[in-house]
Amino acid sequence: MVKASSVLCLDCGNPRGALSRECPFCGSVETPPLPKKAGGVFTLNLEENLPKVDEALQLFDEALEELSLTAVKVIKVIHGYGSGGRGGRIKESIRQELIYQRRSDWIADYYAGEDLGPGKESYQELCRKYPTVKTLLSKDMLGNPGITLIILKK
Repeated sequence: MVKASSVLCLDCGNPRGALSRECPFCGSVETPPLPKKAGGVFTLNLEENLPKVDEALQLFDEALEELSLTAVKVIKVIHGYGSGGRGGRIKESIRQELIYQRRSDWIADYYAGEDLGPGKESYQELCRKYPTVKTLLSKDMLGNPGITLIILKK
């Protein structure tokens, strides 16, 4: 699922996966400068192929497990808002899983898209706790109820 580009290891100079936590040649755990796309926000689209809720949750779990082994720190989960305009079942299920901290081994924090935007308390908290994340946010994330931003533990 995760496609890694290559970067050079800072210690041995050999190529290694940009998202790998460790160099396979020398074992260095020092993270090299990542290409913006690799080091930025990973987009997980749970709406793709219109899965049922249980399928979407399975994709969510698989992605979290895989991404927790990489250098990715931020995931934009696209769950949609629901065609009825009241919030979709995938969104509700993902948010319930996050509220009950069922994936606390992997997730440090999460922010609802509708709560992200200048002037919103959650946005201010995100910027205080994770100042580098602010530079990674794009306009499509701000105020968007169809996404959830997840910060992974490292």
